Amino acid sequence: MRYRFDKLAFVAGEPRSATWTFAGTKVTGREHPFAVTDRNHVSRNRWEFVVRVPQASSGRIEVRPAQVPNDDAWAGLDRYGLTFMPATRKGYSRYRYCLVSFPRTDGGGTRLVMHHGDESKLPYWLRQLRRRVLRKDKVRTTRGTDGHALVILVPRDDYEGMIALYLATKAWVLKSRTAGRR
Repeated sequence: MRYRFDKLAFVAGEPRSATWTFAGTKVTGREHPFAVTDRNHVSRNRWEFVVRVPQASSGRIEVRPAQVPNDDAWAGLDRYGLTFMPATRKGYSRYRYCLVSFPRTDGGGTRLVMHHGDESKLPYWLRQLRRRVLRKDKVRTTRGTDGHALVILVPRDDYEGMIALYLATKAWVLKSRTAGRR
């Protein structure tokens, strides 16, 4: 199975005002619905996503599937979102970023966050984005210990690109793991 970003087809719906909760805090903004067909698969390839964009420009954009294809590999994915934070360092402020992390299926937690030095461990479909994969401390100041975590940059309003990264870091990783077990 070879995954390619250019095999994703997007149909945007009408944005709507919305309120949601993130980390126990009420957030107001707009929801942008998308129907996505992932032609990397011949069947069970229709998804529906919602991109939640907060009113506050410093808030987190959340990408979450609203409907997941009926496939055991993706069971429960509708409960997991991917968040994009604003990059704040000079030269990167027109971008949003998300941590490069993958779902864990070994029982050792829910996700595996990639760090500087792990670039060779990235799936081949993410290696083609290597110019957009950076250490977090290059794009945003950090007070914690996650400055060496890898992030992927996306232009600020590229909602289709954000959905593509959700599929690349969650769905495709899970599907490739189950395909290897057959």
